[in-house]
Amino acid sequence: MKNDTKHSTIVKSNSLVSAIYKMPVNSSHLFNIMLRNIDANDVISDNGKLHRITAIEFGKLLGIKHKQNQYRELKIATKFLLSAVIKIPIDTFTYEEYSIFDTARYAVGDGYTSLAFSRNFLPFIQNLKGDYTRLKLAETLQFKKFASVRIYEKLMQYRQADNTGWWRVDIDELKDLLCIQRDHTYWQNLYFNSKLIYPAIDEISDKLGWDIQVNPIKFGRTIKQFEITFKDVNSNILSSQDNLLVGNKSNQLNQANRAADARAKVSRLAHLKKIGVKS
Repeated sequence: MKNDTKHSTIVKSNSLVSAIYKMPVNSSHLFNIMLRNIDANDVISDNGKLHRITAIEFGKLLGIKHKQNQYRELKIATKFLLSAVIKIPIDTFTYEEYSIFDTARYAVGDGYTSLAFSRNFLPFIQNLKGDYTRLKLAETLQFKKFASVRIYEKLMQYRQADNTGWWRVDIDELKDLLCIQRDHTYWQNLYFNSKLIYPAIDEISDKLGWDIQVNPIKFGRTIKQFEITFKDVNSNILSSQDNLLVGNKSNQLNQANRAADARAKVSRLAHLKKIGVKS
């Protein structure tokens, strides 16, 4: 797969997009950068393979200018990812936890590190059959806030071929998605909204030029849900740069449009059922 950021499309299963985890934004970016090395339509075959990234490339992608800072930030991001755990809800009372990476190799003095994905994590990024979300790497790397990355991913899950989408989410579910603890100040709606959600929405809108509307839904006097609608006003067609598709460019685009609409429809129907809204 090409490592050209401008045209890179990375793919995650919807279970991963909806997983519960929290990490520094540079670690999140490194995670997504590493996904360039994975062919999402391949059978699970990446067991133990080390994927290299240089400090210079990492710095260039994230706008870190000084060489010393580039390697330091890469090492910090790598170290965090080695201990990072994602939580996958199975049902109301059951969940599973997974490590993303299980091995890191450092080349002292050479300015690069290598990471290997954990074997049990691979089903979330490889051999995907349709329940997945495509993300544009160049878009994710623009964000400076972790909350922006996570909300962007969820919006992309519901994005349709006409570049619009709709997501209705319980506010407590959104807090869980961002791994906010119930005893944390940010669990309170006032701080959660002003310090996390609206700044993240503003950043997505500012960096990508999207038109995003947030409608708070109250039950009584308390905000319980957000209804988020969005449109990518700068894009007329959905990118056909998807390594899950084959064929000529025209067929790729048609398949991409149909597949995007189908995935968005399935995700939306499942979402409507979850929140108790009849379709």
